[in-house]
Amino acid sequence: MTEITNADVIKAYAEYPQDLIEGFGEEGDFTRKHLLNPAIFALLGDVRGKSILDAGCGQGYLCRLLAKKGASITGVEPSEAFYTYARSREQEEPLGIRYAQADLSTWTPPLNTFDFVIANMVLMDIPDYEPALKNCVAALKSGGGLLFSILHPCFEETGSAWKEKGYVEVRDYFEERTIKQTYGGYFIHRPLSTYLNSVIQAGCILQRVIEPQLEKTVAELHGAERYWLVPGYLVIFATRVSPLKEAR
Repeated sequence: MTEITNADVIKAYAEYPQDLIEGFGEEGDFTRKHLLNPAIFALLGDVRGKSILDAGCGQGYLCRLLAKKGASITGVEPSEAFYTYARSREQEEPLGIRYAQADLSTWTPPLNTFDFVIANMVLMDIPDYEPALKNCVAALKSGGGLLFSILHPCFEETGSAWKEKGYVEVRDYFEERTIKQTYGGYFIHRPLSTYLNSVIQAGCILQRVIEPQLEKTVAELHGAERYWLVPGYLVIFATRVSPLKEAR
């Protein structure tokens, strides 16, 4: 089991370089733009008039994209640097986005409020992730959609390692462990079954599981063949069951 705490991770993100926060991109980084965003938008469909929580919104790029598509957006982010940047962008270009600074694990969610809750590349960064997941589900309306993306637990090795070896190496799969990142502190490896069972136990029904695949031409153009041949990310969509079923 991991020995680091949520506070440790939030503190580590406080040291994230400001130039990287500012230069993240209007559609996120390469993998978000080409892999995660298309999967997320396809699952959401037409979001006009929908209320959406971006749980662990980072610097707010997805909040801004969804607000421009007509959704009513709330973003929650614990890191001071990311939260401050997201708010400053909203002040510069008002889109009606509401932001709150909070740790998802200890945050008090507005109950039964959102049509969708998105946790985009968030849960694997939270040591105490189960309360965070339960808070996300509690914020959903009955029948609302929970959508989250994570590093694929079966194939976490980096794209740079692929370039050196031409394959993805898997080891110590069943061991929950903390992995240091170049920027942003840590992420926690957990088996795939841990996440899927947590979603079910939190009161949701699994609807879709997507392993985004990069288009071959894009992969070859950017030297990212790994993401065409082996998935690096996992996107899970589930719906909250009705209060009647929850009370069984």
